[in-house]
Amino acid sequence: MNHKSLVFSLQVKLMSPSTDDKDGDADRLRNGLKEIGIHNVEIPLHILRRLPDALRESSFEVKPILGAQGQGYRLIDMKKKSLYGIALDIGTTNMSCSLFDLDACKKVDTYDIENPQLCYGTDILARVQRSMIEDSGGLTDSLIEGINVLINTICERNSMGSDEVCCLVVSGNTIMSHYFLGLDVRNIPVTPFIPSINGPVFTSAGETGIKIYKEASVYVFPNSGSYVGGDIISGILCSGIQKEEEPALFIDVGTNVELVLGCRDWIVVGAGAAGPALEDGVAGIGKKAEKGSIFGITIYRDTKTAALRVIGDAEPEGICGSGMIDLVAELFSAGIIDQAGKFVDSGGGIKENNGEKVYMLSETRGKELVISEKEVQNFLRSKAAMFAFLYVFVKAVGMRLREIKKVFVGGSMGCGINLENAIKIGMLPDLPRERFIPVGNSSLCGAEMVLCNRNVLDEIENIRSKITYREMGEDPELLNVLQAGLFIPHTEPEILRG
Repeated sequence: MNHKSLVFSLQVKLMSPSTDDKDGDADRLRNGLKEIGIHNVEIPLHILRRLPDALRESSFEVKPILGAQGQGYRLIDMKKKSLYGIALDIGTTNMSCSLFDLDACKKVDTYDIENPQLCYGTDILARVQRSMIEDSGGLTDSLIEGINVLINTICERNSMGSDEVCCLVVSGNTIMSHYFLGLDVRNIPVTPFIPSINGPVFTSAGETGIKIYKEASVYVFPNSGSYVGGDIISGILCSGIQKEEEPALFIDVGTNVELVLGCRDWIVVGAGAAGPALEDGVAGIGKKAEKGSIFGITIYRDTKTAALRVIGDAEPEGICGSGMIDLVAELFSAGIIDQAGKFVDSGGGIKENNGEKVYMLSETRGKELVISEKEVQNFLRSKAAMFAFLYVFVKAVGMRLREIKKVFVGGSMGCGINLENAIKIGMLPDLPRERFIPVGNSSLCGAEMVLCNRNVLDEIENIRSKITYREMGEDPELLNVLQAGLFIPHTEPEILRG
């Protein structure tokens, strides 16, 4: 049985009361737990009311469920049989969760849906502006409702009730975490950029509105300020940068680009808006990575036609981030677009669509999937911003790209992209390929680590103590590097090699 998970159960044999042992029932239980190393146990009133019967019905041999919180524990239940937990990543665009059997610390399933707050704005700033004009309640209610749908769906997929979930670990950026907790976000985007809370939050499901077991433990990752959220801390934890002997780089690209450079002695974090390079909003046919999404492309040099790799081997319905990287790299290599992303008038694969030149990816059952020149250039703007942030960030710390021996790649970029093509178009630096280490959804990964090992909580506080935030948008070199990055791969290719 796993006793390291954030919520766990264990067998405890207590001495029965006698004329020589008149400890109260709650004290008896606490003393029994102390003997096996479990100290500072909070016993909620609703359990205190049931405790006398529970102890005597079991002849003082009980199996309590406990949840770690701060320097102590909270008694969650006295006799639940199943023990499941959920790790949750609240992204600006998508929300992902993993279901775990905590007794075995085994992942059962994963599932994701769109963040329902998208109806309030595709970017985080639009949502905060909405909160500054009117009450934030609608945004919080929308988020909680979406999370409940997500959790209920993953539980139904595994033939269990959501009330069997006894623990929830939540990772998200500072604003998403605030919305989850129903905290005021209005002071975060204005000087001096003050969140309602920076530290971790331990609470119960009943207080958050999440429809799992009412007394389930909920842990929300801490942040280190307005721009260094729990998702970044979770990503650092997942990559292990805080344990590296030499400085390593962590790149996470989604709606924003987030960068971490550090080692066991120091950590510097930067973040900036890179645009939707790897989100499904970059093109009209953009689609998140799911069945029917094009994730890989090869363009034949002779016919200029495309061979598509589609998730689930289904009919193509759109293109995800990794597919966009392949598409732009292949369009360039096949001579269909030039360095500026403009179509070359070669005829192959290009057609007119409502007076605009487009490249035809596929046509099935009368449905055309095409990409326009404007959409290609939108992508190039995003990739240019991403590399520019990366370059000036590393340089500002006093290092060169070539000096970095490990590059951890998370977010959409860490989920099955073609590394060679990302380097070919100038999205990633041209470093030895073995230095790149994909970590996938690092925010979810860190939440999973906490769920399965409560000792990680101390590691999180260690990470927070090392973090320094650098504002990248103020670097005077940024604009020049960004402008040069609008071309494939770059107007100064040598810069890509650091």
